[in-house]
Amino acid sequence: MDVKLLRDLARRYQENHEFITNEEMTKQSLIVPFIAGLGYDPSSPREVRLEYAAEFTANDGKRLPDRMDYAIFDSAGQTPILVIEAKTLGSDVRLRSPQLARYMSQLPQLRFGIITDGCEYLFYGDLAKPNVMDDSPFFSFSLADPKLDFESVAKFLGKFSKAQFKTEKLVADAEDSNYRQQMIEKLVAALRAPESDEQFVKWLSDGVYAGLRTRSVLERLSRIARESVQPAILRTISDDFLTQLRSRINEASKPAEPSDAVTPPASPAAPETVPSEEAAGGRTIVTTEEELDFYRKVRDVCVRAGEQEENVLYKDTLNYFNVSFCSPSRWFVRLFAGSSRKAVTTLVSVEEAKSLAQGFKVEDAPKAFGTSRVFIDSVDQAWALAGLIVRSLEVCKEEKGGGDEE
Repeated sequence: MDVKLLRDLARRYQENHEFITNEEMTKQSLIVPFIAGLGYDPSSPREVRLEYAAEFTANDGKRLPDRMDYAIFDSAGQTPILVIEAKTLGSDVRLRSPQLARYMSQLPQLRFGIITDGCEYLFYGDLAKPNVMDDSPFFSFSLADPKLDFESVAKFLGKFSKAQFKTEKLVADAEDSNYRQQMIEKLVAALRAPESDEQFVKWLSDGVYAGLRTRSVLERLSRIARESVQPAILRTISDDFLTQLRSRINEASKPAEPSDAVTPPASPAAPETVPSEEAAGGRTIVTTEEELDFYRKVRDVCVRAGEQEENVLYKDTLNYFNVSFCSPSRWFVRLFAGSSRKAVTTLVSVEEAKSLAQGFKVEDAPKAFGTSRVFIDSVDQAWALAGLIVRSLEVCKEEKGGGDEE
């Protein structure tokens, strides 16, 4: 996709998003132009077919039709190479991915699918196992992202265009993208909280500490590892890197050309910060990427414990960030990230919380905010609190009103 077409699509979203209120408007205003921007003709059934059906087997053994909003075909018009599932603008598209997974499993030759609400685009493949859609997208972007790198996204989308689409190369590129993202996340998690990754500490201290690594020694090495991260990062940042960084900052600070200007809208799809409702006193609730990252980690913990993904919700407030069960107000975990010292409150008693969160400082939570409070250094430590999170969810389910807010 040409970068100008991508900028035009972002501008179209910015100018019209508040008027798009249903799925059909989302398709016509945003998704059809996206398909056209990839070089396919939405009006040609040889290239693009609407409501394309594939059969799936229901629990009772019956074969039922399943439909994708758009199927894009090869040059011969015989084989679907990409399907797109469309949702109403503002939908949580990640929660709707099972439908795409079911569809992709029915077509052996299909390797890629997109689910989108016209603003956020998630690209899925079957990279781990043929005809089984991966749990996570290998690429995603949002037109509402004020920091969107139009050049790199346009370059990526070009690989899915009519002129460049080659399944084998795309599979290899998607695998590389997936590996790269996992490596980045692994490095970031280890660098932010090295003490929570024992294998990282062992690797880092290999050749440095020659003695027996008992539990107390590992705790000591973990503390030293944390103290070593920042100096190591600073040492790797050369003068050339800093010069390039300053240049990029200066370039980003320049006023955009009128034809390319895209004012970031106040939309919940923006991944960096999500402006929300206007609160009392004129203060605005802003959901940060850190809070969304915390939500995703808590949600994944709950899913691994057997909970349905769609039952784990979130609701932001001025003072704290709720992760809830079934209803946004029925919270079971709260994150307090606004101060210099982060904390998580739960519905679990202090005594039980201490046994489930060993190594963390645990105390009584202020009465208005929960039962127990655990202090953390980073939201990445949510994984270390998995037992406490699951127990708090259980308490929420056991209590008649759970953690309902007043």
